[in-house]
Amino acid sequence: MRSIGYSALAAILLASGTASAASGGMPQLNFGDFAPQLVWLLIAFVVLYLIMSRLAVPAIADTLEKREAKIQADLDAAEKANDATREAVASYEKRLADAREEARKLTRERAEADSAALAARLTQVGERLGGQIAEAEKRIASQRATVMAGLEQLATDIAASAYSKLAGQPADQGALAAKVAAAQGRK
Repeated sequence: MRSIGYSALAAILLASGTASAASGGMPQLNFGDFAPQLVWLLIAFVVLYLIMSRLAVPAIADTLEKREAKIQADLDAAEKANDATREAVASYEKRLADAREEARKLTRERAEADSAALAARLTQVGERLGGQIAEAEKRIASQRATVMAGLEQLATDIAASAYSKLAGQPADQGALAAKVAAAQGRK
């Protein structure tokens, strides 16, 4: 098929070259050569049409079909990826919401546990402080009794010393102790 096309093309070029040389002008304008030119035009058109319809058009159509298939495959893949992305985002948002809820729950449980531990600790501290206060009150009462006994003895000594200086003779310790005890009882 190709060899026929090449030989037809060579014949056209050869014929046009000889006709041009014989007339001395442009062969297209020579009215006597219109019929052969039209025949050769028809032959060239048919050859080019056959070449285009058998070789070029199917190749172009095949390329267009492949391109269309590739574009459609890419669009389908993009749609699948878009759907997968939407599902991933929805899954991520759900997991994030679940994690937040779990964190709130753990925080609430931890706060309750801390409150209970703090209440127990405060109770222990309160009991320990209550025990220490009771012990301190006992020590204070004991020391007060000791101080009061010491004050009674001090008051008796001071009174005896004052009486001996004023009266010039020693005081009766028994009567003086009774008077100091009676004075303390009034207060």
